[in-house]
Amino acid sequence: MTLTILSFFILAYGIARFILPLPCHAALKALLGLLFLFISQKFLIYRYAGGLLFAPNLPRWLLLLMETLYAAMLLLIALLFIADIVSVLLWLGRHMGANLRLPVSAPLKNAVLALLALGLGAFGVWQATKVPNARTVEIAVPRLPAELDGFTLAQLSDLHVGPLLKRDWLSAVVRATNALNPDAVVITGDLVDGGPKKIRHELEPLRELKARHGVYGITGNHEYYSNIRQWLPVFKDMGIDMLHNEHRVLSQNGAALVLAGMPDSVERQFGGSGPDLEKTMRHAPNAVRILLAHRPGEAPAHHAAADIQLSGHTHGGHLFFLKPLIARYNNGFVDGLYDVNGMTLYVHPGTGLWNGFSCRIGVPSEITRIVLRAEKNAAGQQ
Repeated sequence: MTLTILSFFILAYGIARFILPLPCHAALKALLGLLFLFISQKFLIYRYAGGLLFAPNLPRWLLLLMETLYAAMLLLIALLFIADIVSVLLWLGRHMGANLRLPVSAPLKNAVLALLALGLGAFGVWQATKVPNARTVEIAVPRLPAELDGFTLAQLSDLHVGPLLKRDWLSAVVRATNALNPDAVVITGDLVDGGPKKIRHELEPLRELKARHGVYGITGNHEYYSNIRQWLPVFKDMGIDMLHNEHRVLSQNGAALVLAGMPDSVERQFGGSGPDLEKTMRHAPNAVRILLAHRPGEAPAHHAAADIQLSGHTHGGHLFFLKPLIARYNNGFVDGLYDVNGMTLYVHPGTGLWNGFSCRIGVPSEITRIVLRAEKNAAGQQ
């Protein structure tokens, strides 16, 4: 419902501020209005023509076109809104005696903004669907034993393998992850969009992930939308140890490290128990603890039980100017490192992106190489 309301707002604003002022025949305006209507109702098209909002069964080329056009429309609305603010400021300036006017006519201004939005939309979809680069993040853990200094985890998050991101893309991600030679690989939810019968073969590259201490994962909200009960045995067959309110003790050079994981809270809507921190950490040794939890907004409730929390879910905000809005819905957390009452939280911006809004501008996807450091002054990012 929220997406539908947003889409109609975008449609109304676009018609009022872009189509109606155009110096052209009414018939052409009507055609443009129908095009805007078609683009703005992308989510309804995905649901009713594609069969599933989160994993529409439509050709990839059509999804790429729809994503590009929808992103362009959203960006056009943002640019028109900025232009309107500038126009109001110029109008106020003229009423205060200043001779301030835009150096271009309104139709030319709108044409430039439309071309700019279309170019940015195409760029943003390319950014969202390309194979991400690796990024190194060092996290200082004051009580980390010297034997674990330099311990590395490769974090993948929000792969969203499905209609857009497929086997070839995932194979490249796996190769890049293995090249980091991590001690452990962790996947912090939202691996799939779609059921195993349709896309299991697209996930096959995951069984090639390699790490000294294994590959671990947790469920995100999209696993439940995609029939989690069918997916869990598939993940196990692919060598992924899915942590469901439980932990594992990893040992290196005689020192212990606790790696724990909880399911996404949406599990409760599907008849499951949901995240249970007490159960997750029960009988865990007094050692450095890393908690995998899909949603970063719940981190303040976990700080007493973990030294580090690794999350995803936000996609980094998608577009740089949406970061404050996305952060607001995630307890202020959207991308990067945070200190949460002494616990370090890392919010992964996503390795892939949801098919429903596949656009990134100023928020690149990534494969994250997390390096644990014992020195207090070692925290940093590259």
